[in-house]
Amino acid sequence: MANTRTLAVKALLRVSEGGFSNIVLDALLSGAQLEHRDKAFVSALFYGVLERRITLDKILKKYSKTPLEELEPPVLECLRIGFYQLIYMNSVPDMAAANETVEAVKQLGCGKASGFVNGILRSFIRNGKKFDFSRMDKIGRLSAEYSAPVWLCKKWCNEYGDEKTETALRESLGSVPIFARANTTKTTAEELIAALEEENVKAVLVEEIPDAIRIYSAAPQATKAYKKGLFHVQDISSQLCAKALGAQKGERVLDVCSAPGGKTFTVAQLMENGGEIVACDLHPKRAGLVKNGAERLGLKIVAAKANDATVFDEKLGTFDKVLCDVPCSGLGVIRRKPEIRFKDPAEIATLPKIQYKIASTSAEYLKEGGTMIYSTCTLSKEENEQVVKRLMEEDGLVPAMLPEELKKYSKDGFSVTLMPGEINSDGFYFAKLRKEVKR
Repeated sequence: MANTRTLAVKALLRVSEGGFSNIVLDALLSGAQLEHRDKAFVSALFYGVLERRITLDKILKKYSKTPLEELEPPVLECLRIGFYQLIYMNSVPDMAAANETVEAVKQLGCGKASGFVNGILRSFIRNGKKFDFSRMDKIGRLSAEYSAPVWLCKKWCNEYGDEKTETALRESLGSVPIFARANTTKTTAEELIAALEEENVKAVLVEEIPDAIRIYSAAPQATKAYKKGLFHVQDISSQLCAKALGAQKGERVLDVCSAPGGKTFTVAQLMENGGEIVACDLHPKRAGLVKNGAERLGLKIVAAKANDATVFDEKLGTFDKVLCDVPCSGLGVIRRKPEIRFKDPAEIATLPKIQYKIASTSAEYLKEGGTMIYSTCTLSKEENEQVVKRLMEEDGLVPAMLPEELKKYSKDGFSVTLMPGEINSDGFYFAKLRKEVKR
């Protein structure tokens, strides 16, 4: 199985060069002559190392006399996959993990380092694979134990408190739940579950969230039910956000950053496929994804188009409702995109300016008395509360009350912060605002 480990290392190297994890892995596996079991092993190793890299490096530093930053990149990634197997993959015998990882070092053209890697792995095994972070300070322990960057641990502790931070970090690790919404223009959640069961796919209702189900299958898009347009995959946080918009049948709705389209689809279903939704994205290809998704689901009220959300286009007209889900740092979806852990905080600091620009422009499309949802899939007060505060102070928007069934998630009646671990959702934020009627 050395070739599986070699593939995992190659994928990790490409991500370190800036590639997106899912795109990199899909490209490598599609060209690999591997059985399903071996592909699953490569995926588990690849995502596991990405997720636990900070933890692995903390441990590796105690065993490597050479600073990690001075190691050849393939050698370092091999050490990471070796330690990951030894610590987190109980199904792999220790000696097999060590031997096959050393073989991968050779296959990657770094044979001179094979003895070095072998020695470190066997030293860790002889030591009982022990490591202890309990004597570290609070931030250091959180970073090492939950494989999170120090800056993020500090940020969340300051903004959300120690307890919520630790829960959120804990929930950022491990398997990711798959949620979906039944296409209520075609079926019900109960009927959808029955249809999936006929395909030997287990699914259950999500309590307190109408029309939402959880699917226990790695590839729900391969089912006949999906191809028939009976559901779309969407996290429950995003489903709640779409519900918060309160769009009604016959209204005109704008989704300024729609792709890949989950919220647009849910809003269209809540509107009973009656009215109009203009679903925009900056890139024509991504707008095409929304168009294709709407067609699969039979949502005729969705018109997808390419549009720059930062530039007001009077040709679009005015709208009863506007959904403004802005590009963000993604800190709420780390469990789905582990490479977000390695983002440069300086890059993230530039986002609120762009987010406000998009949101302010979006507000111009609102009719008087119309409402807008501002949302992100991040946990960052600069990107969330502070942008909303600016919209109220500079653009004259005012808080609009959430639907009654969503108020239990809100402290102020108009905004919601969902922390990972509260309802098993991604981390998410949304606020509902209204454009006042001029007198």
